[in-house]
Amino acid sequence: MPESVQRKLSDEPFWYQEHIALFISTFKWAALGALVGLSVGYASHFFIWCLGLFWGFSQRMNIGFLHFYYFIPFGIMLCVWIGRTFAPGEKGDGTEIIIAAIHQNYGKVKWQYTPIKLFGTVMDISLGGSVGKEGPCAQMGASIASFFADIFRMSKEDRRKLVICGISAGFAAVFGLPISGAIFGIEVLYLGRIEYAVMFPAILAGITSHITCGYEPFLPRFHGDILASMHQTTWILYAMLFGVIFGLTSLVLIETMRALEKYLLRYEKHPYGIAFWGGVGLVILYRVAGDQFAGLGVPIIEDTMQGVMHLFFFAFLIKIIATAITLETGGSGGIVTPLFFIGSTSGAVWAHLLHLPISTFASFGFVAVMTSATNTPLAGAIMGMEMLPTALGVYAALCTCIAFIIVGHRSVIASQKIGLSKSAGLDVKLGETIGEISHADIRIRKGSLAEKALRLGEIRVRRTHRRKPVPGSNEPREKDNQDNNDASS
Repeated sequence: MPESVQRKLSDEPFWYQEHIALFISTFKWAALGALVGLSVGYASHFFIWCLGLFWGFSQRMNIGFLHFYYFIPFGIMLCVWIGRTFAPGEKGDGTEIIIAAIHQNYGKVKWQYTPIKLFGTVMDISLGGSVGKEGPCAQMGASIASFFADIFRMSKEDRRKLVICGISAGFAAVFGLPISGAIFGIEVLYLGRIEYAVMFPAILAGITSHITCGYEPFLPRFHGDILASMHQTTWILYAMLFGVIFGLTSLVLIETMRALEKYLLRYEKHPYGIAFWGGVGLVILYRVAGDQFAGLGVPIIEDTMQGVMHLFFFAFLIKIIATAITLETGGSGGIVTPLFFIGSTSGAVWAHLLHLPISTFASFGFVAVMTSATNTPLAGAIMGMEMLPTALGVYAALCTCIAFIIVGHRSVIASQKIGLSKSAGLDVKLGETIGEISHADIRIRKGSLAEKALRLGEIRVRRTHRRKPVPGSNEPREKDNQDNNDASS
């Protein structure tokens, strides 16, 4: 087309047409986002109410020597039966199943089975399973959105966007933090990639769902002027140090879950046996460590966020073990609330040991462990800003970013896809799900500083383990000469 007749952005007719299209699209997705947000908010409110009702009933079973968690083996077996009967072939918690549906089937989910699975989650938590309520709410949000997509006969791409809005609405409702919850629903799909096209309706759905549900978030309580207790440079250094600690904590959780999953593969033909003995293991664990690790563990999270310390040093490790056993042996539920528990308790423990403000670093851990274990640094940074005063929120964001890097290319959500490499020194196979990636898919990049550092380390190891010469011998040390040549090259 000749340049003289080409339409330019500055041409008034084209400019007018562009904004007509944008206005129509904005109105369409505003209506859809608000509809999904309202529906998911009311559904999440009902789910949380049911969970509270059943939890209160289970606590009344503590009579004499009888404890409510004694029934958890049968609760996990019930979850396994529900999954095998109504959702055969689907593995993982609610979040993992929905993310896999978005990647593989444009968000098409069997919404008819969601209420039954939610019932299994309520039973699991009420009987002491160490799982969370965020995953089920996200699954419920995705199911509601998929139901609306069926009614409106939406295209595959529009269905996918609407289902992402449902996920964001579910997380925002149960987080009690609308913006970070909505961003989490978008960011959790990929490691290092965000779909900006769905951000507006997802945030609108998140805000609407949060207002409708009315769930109050975990908020820390500070005693005195926390910021004045340390210099700004000290705050930065401690935020980075705790970022490393929280990243390693997340890594311990991920590797514990994967190791247990790998071990249980040899017994995969006996799912009910795995469920029963997994429940027995939880009973023993709670009997030894205490029933504060059973269920959601909300009182412990609240205490640490208020600066109250009633925990032994390895409390967060107990929760890691309980969560791994519950989810890997067939329990139904999410993993975000256990991440909140693990993060807040680990932050409180280390802060207590270092004589630092407990509530502040419990809040840092609350955000950073969730972020690093799920690879959602942007949502974590925003959550820190929403939860904490502005200046502390900045340090929480820094802590979050460090933890995100430290955990590497791993995640508690196996269906999450890799969208970037976390280091310029690594070649990572992009587009694969984290659950399918192997060590061969992550390699040191040739010519990078990492490769040079490793080569130098290998040379030093060879020098350390070289054969010692015979005393008095004048043999030429050819190996040393070769090592020197390697080092100089």
